[in-house]
Amino acid sequence: MATRRILGNIAVTCFIIVQLADWLATYQGVILFGTEIEGNPLLRFLMERYDIVFALTSAKVAATIAGSFLHLFNRHLEVASLTFIYTGFVLVPWSQALNLAGPF
Repeated sequence: MATRRILGNIAVTCFIIVQLADWLATYQGVILFGTEIEGNPLLRFLMERYDIVFALTSAKVAATIAGSFLHLFNRHLEVASLTFIYTGFVLVPWSQALNLAGPF
């Protein structure tokens, strides 16, 4: 049981780190290329309508809260899966768009 709790804590920590990394990458991308580069139409609309930092921070806080609720209800596999999917479909494209050197 303790091992499962530790793995769950690792999964949610990684999820939060990925959310922070996406915040940084999205902010940098929007500053460099404009809001047109954002793939999420709702987030793009909110960034254009309101402040970029406010819209982006609100979205990341909402995602973090959702991931934390999954963790709270012991849905650790879902949190880990979302982390891997998010890394593959969000962070990898951002790193390529921003020409970041790294493992991607």
